[in-house]
Amino acid sequence: MDKKSVCIGDVITFLDSRVARGLFVDWLRDPHRRDSMNPRLLFLLVLLGLPSWLAGGAPAQELLLNPAFTASADGRLADSWHDASTALPRAAEFAIDARGPAERPAQRVTLGSLQGGLFRLVQTVAPPAPGLYRIRVQCRASAPVQLELVLRTAARPWISYGSVRENLPANEWREVVGYARIPRPLNPLDFVILVHDPATVWFAAASLQAVNEAGLSRAEQARVERVLGPPLPAVDEAQVVAGTEARIQAVRTAPLTVNVVDARGRPLAGALVRVQHLRHLFWFGAGFDWGLLPHANETRVDRLGREAFLRLFNAATVRIYAEDYEPRPGLYRDDACLQAIGWLDAHGLRVRGHPLFWNRAAPRWLEAAAPSADQVRNWMDRLLVHASSTLLPRMDQVDVFNEVVGWDRVPSAMTPVLAGDKKIAAVAGYLRRFQGLNPHTGIVVNDNDTTPEYYHLLRDLIDAGAPLDGIGLQSHMQNGTWSITQLWEMLNRLGLLGRPVLFTELSVVSGAPRAFNWRPADPPWETTPAGEAAQADYLDQFYRLVYSHAAAAGIIYWDYSDRGAWLGCPVGLLRADGSPKPAYWRLDRLINQEWRTHGDFKADAKGRVVVPNAYEGEYRITANGVEQRGEHSARRPLEAVIRVRP
Repeated sequence: MDKKSVCIGDVITFLDSRVARGLFVDWLRDPHRRDSMNPRLLFLLVLLGLPSWLAGGAPAQELLLNPAFTASADGRLADSWHDASTALPRAAEFAIDARGPAERPAQRVTLGSLQGGLFRLVQTVAPPAPGLYRIRVQCRASAPVQLELVLRTAARPWISYGSVRENLPANEWREVVGYARIPRPLNPLDFVILVHDPATVWFAAASLQAVNEAGLSRAEQARVERVLGPPLPAVDEAQVVAGTEARIQAVRTAPLTVNVVDARGRPLAGALVRVQHLRHLFWFGAGFDWGLLPHANETRVDRLGREAFLRLFNAATVRIYAEDYEPRPGLYRDDACLQAIGWLDAHGLRVRGHPLFWNRAAPRWLEAAAPSADQVRNWMDRLLVHASSTLLPRMDQVDVFNEVVGWDRVPSAMTPVLAGDKKIAAVAGYLRRFQGLNPHTGIVVNDNDTTPEYYHLLRDLIDAGAPLDGIGLQSHMQNGTWSITQLWEMLNRLGLLGRPVLFTELSVVSGAPRAFNWRPADPPWETTPAGEAAQADYLDQFYRLVYSHAAAAGIIYWDYSDRGAWLGCPVGLLRADGSPKPAYWRLDRLINQEWRTHGDFKADAKGRVVVPNAYEGEYRITANGVEQRGEHSARRPLEAVIRVRP
């Protein structure tokens, strides 16, 4: 290759670069530069760059231009960007200044406080074509902050197609790069920048750019997988819905066989056999309400709630938040928790504990002491040992850690214990200790994170040898219900880890839709007939879809009644007066009728009864007054032998 061809190639490469595109856009915006440009030089540059641009290079694929932070007067946000923050105690301050790299203006955002709030800078972009995209922001912060980039739907329910979080050091320009995968033609999307810590942050560039996936290096392919998770098949929502019943039959039923013989083992033809489904293996549960316990001053609403709870559910979550469980150092509220566990046991319900460790629920006395990380670890050790001597062995499973993905973003005495690269090793160590102290209690890690970051955290824990019996997934939907695609992708992704997935905290509103900032509803949020009908339809489909997925193990409805519901949201299956909403009866029909197997059967000439599509569960089988119980599942179908006397 001669020297001339190298120079031309270098020029073409430069023209196809972000730097050149930025300069070209600046030139177009500046009439003085346009007028002073030599026409022959401009023609040469365009001629050399045109083949690359027409070939589908980055400039033609750029959906969000890098200089978008330069087009505003001081004291305002740049054109097309808007502040979509929620619950900020003090409004953000905006300006454009010259602190950007290469003497380029930058958008300046000053956040004095984020206590209880979240700052979001948003720009809506044109509908992108399906494919892989690179999302990035060039930025600098006055203090260490955590920054997050998200590409999501522009309207509720918000669905993320890619995100990345990065910790920025102070006073250093960084380029935060993530990826997004657009599975199908979509409506306009929101490019969202979230800042999780108070500071002054400068943004000099932001871009959304199509990527030729086939041309990525192995290192970049690995980064894409880390950000987006493992490749998943595209979700055809109509096909998923149409196949629901067939999947339920495939994964939740199996032939149940009963052999009736006499004392000598000879088959009893014509024997009458009664098959009774006692309890589902699938967890159909709810959060435990202390009003369920009988008490001297109970009301009609208490009794209605208790009857409805026991009719519908086979499991309950008992809340063991450390701030309530240990209100003073060494003072544990074991008696109340044990009373709840005993009542649930007596009524045949399985018991979950939630959560043992969560840095949003650290005891107030611990926070006030401003302890070192070592002192917090000592406290966590003592809490684990004590609870393992009282509550935990009596529970079927426990959310040992809650919301680990976002643990670093919560200011708490507990946060440094899992900070940074210590997170996986610390969590794995506690899970192993939990297992050693509670060998018969299931270990669950629970989170509200619906991005691939949760998948990778769990994958890292499993690779580190951490015992993990189940994956907990929160699904509070006060700001809009999940789409079928979002639900199915979550189950498909987490299902790859080989651990059962439990929806631990489900909430679906039965009131009129409203913007919700995760604070107590003000004004009060009332249930409505239209909202109740929508809630019933959605939950009917949600339960059917989850029950039909082989990776799912159960659904725990968080607040089964509007009375005392979290944040005053009308999410209950019962109204505040104890009367059932339509959703309650829809779920009752599914759980207690459609998905149960009962019947009286007559043995054939070989003394055998085969129930071809018996739903999974615990069964009582009776023949000639002799009773036998057994567990029946699709993986291990029940084959009962009942020996009767003449």
